Amino acid sequence: MSHQLGRVVSEILLRYYGEIVQQVGNDLFAYGSRPLAVITRSTGLPRSQVVESLRTLVKYDLASYEPAANEIIADYKLIPENVLLLIRYPRYLLQMKTKYGSEAELLVEELLQLATATAHMLLFTIATKYKDDKDKNISIITLKDTFVSLATAGYIQQAPVAEMKEGSEVPTLTPVATIVPELDSRVLLQAMAAGSLADVNDNVYWKVNYDRFHLDFRDDVMIKAITRRIDENAGELMRLMLEQMYLSSPPWAAESNPAPAPDLRASCRRIDRPLLQQHLEHYTRVLEENGCGFIRRAGDAGGGAWVVRAAQAAEQLAHALLDHAVTERLGDKAARIFRLIRTKKYIEEEDIQKYAMLPNKECKELTYKLLEEHFISVQPMRKAASAGGMAKAIYLYHIDLHDVALTCMEMCYRALHNVIRRASHERSLHARLLDKRRRVRSIVHGMRARGESEANIDDVEETITPPEHLVLQGVEKRLKQLSVAELELDKSLFILKWYLSYSN
Repeated sequence: MSHQLGRVVSEILLRYYGEIVQQVGNDLFAYGSRPLAVITRSTGLPRSQVVESLRTLVKYDLASYEPAANEIIADYKLIPENVLLLIRYPRYLLQMKTKYGSEAELLVEELLQLATATAHMLLFTIATKYKDDKDKNISIITLKDTFVSLATAGYIQQAPVAEMKEGSEVPTLTPVATIVPELDSRVLLQAMAAGSLADVNDNVYWKVNYDRFHLDFRDDVMIKAITRRIDENAGELMRLMLEQMYLSSPPWAAESNPAPAPDLRASCRRIDRPLLQQHLEHYTRVLEENGCGFIRRAGDAGGGAWVVRAAQAAEQLAHALLDHAVTERLGDKAARIFRLIRTKKYIEEEDIQKYAMLPNKECKELTYKLLEEHFISVQPMRKAASAGGMAKAIYLYHIDLHDVALTCMEMCYRALHNVIRRASHERSLHARLLDKRRRVRSIVHGMRARGESEANIDDVEETITPPEHLVLQGVEKRLKQLSVAELELDKSLFILKWYLSYSN
């Protein structure tokens, strides 16, 4: 694990959980798997604070534990990949609101905050919290139906169960198969009327299934790429093929099982796309020839069959991402050289200058910058020695996509660390003004709920002076830009990790 990743993980833990959890997380990241006593001694924190920090990390699935060699004590280990998922929570909530509505968004948001919860506890908590909110109009029956839909679709799943193995004093978490619950509406309504869950017996805990969200993100990326490259009908056809992939193949398979043409035609009839239904064969051919290898034809029997190539799609999207990274970092001409080397696979320096159509001096400078930034590699080759002469060496430039993807990930980690630090600095620098605005908004919200006059509300709002308004507008603009940058970096990391999962 890299130094840049450790810096990002440290900043994220500080933002969401505070300095004490950050210190424990830094210690686990630096030294790997460690028992409680060693962590306490290394960090210099009181044992109670270390225990509470580890409990928080394990509860939110940011750390794992396993029995040590003597089976009596537990060794704790940080999971950096899950820590990075904390900045992806807004995308999860947006996905839920887009697909299932505001009730699903509230369910997932509450479950992310609680880490794990029983179905009755989750529904009761949300219904109680928003029972007086007339704008949301939340009912516990609607929440129950949404919960069942999310469990059926796999967005939430049953949490692992702690079991004690023979000869060990450390419990192990055992995954269990998710069974969609049958929730009794009468029990929920009685609990709401009583204002308590004391009479409800529910021992099944639930958690958010991140992997299911990531499959949605992957599908969205592929569909949008095909839509931009061809048209909306081709993007819809890509979506139908991905749906067929879920029916016949493992969701993260490098290549799906063949989807026959009759199944695709049947899927097309269920959607309102007359042009796609009429020209399905034409669209499949265009998608095969001009779709960057996202699909391939697997046979001609019965009208043909097509395979979705997820690994090839990840590679092509990684290429596009790296092209963009080179353009932003070194300019258009450097990107031209980068694409040329990728196209030729292996190429000599003289040929780069010839095919790139750039002045020799500028071409050499850009090539060496690409080499210095680890975007390209050089491979020395020795020619056979001629009679009475020395063996001559030539140098071939090429691109090792796996190494370049790792380099770009390091760049993303460094940029993400800088973005988080800058946002934290902006908030601390204007903490007084931001706190004042929060208090004013809270007071105004309460006054509107009580039905007070607009004159009184205006008097409270005017406690923030015009100069303070200007400062707050500037701070909000900068924080919004940093938030957008954070989400864009997360999207880039998602594509790179998706590609590396197949490359490794």
